[in-house]
Amino acid sequence: MRIEEESFGVIPLRQENGTWQVLLILHQGGRHWAFPKGHGNPGETALESASRELKEETGLDIEEVLQDTPLMERYQFHRKREIVVKTVRYFPARVKGTLHLQAEEIRDAKWVPLKEATRHLTFKEAKEMCNKLITLLKI
Repeated sequence: MRIEEESFGVIPLRQENGTWQVLLILHQGGRHWAFPKGHGNPGETALESASRELKEETGLDIEEVLQDTPLMERYQFHRKREIVVKTVRYFPARVKGTLHLQAEEIRDAKWVPLKEATRHLTFKEAKEMCNKLITLLKI
């Protein structure tokens, strides 16, 4: 059986000493670095869902969305006897606040220079989004 799922996330960015950095997280039970994301709640817009997930998982807030059109990631995986086709919409955003990880879901997090992020990411789609951000931010 094939199931379509949709999630929403933020690509958290900050400038530190003139260098753009991106926050990567490692989910509990996961083996790859990624961006904060999760499922939407009824009645939420895509941006509201993404913002809520960012806050829940990292304690951070969106200061400024850097691009109104979200970047898309699409992949599939097996769950039990199902093939799940997942689409994730990510909003690149400058974030603010103090990092506070949701222990039940997030094992670790790290800020890395955006130009180096592709070395830490596992999946091709996530690496492509970082390259688009480098172009967007004119790094």
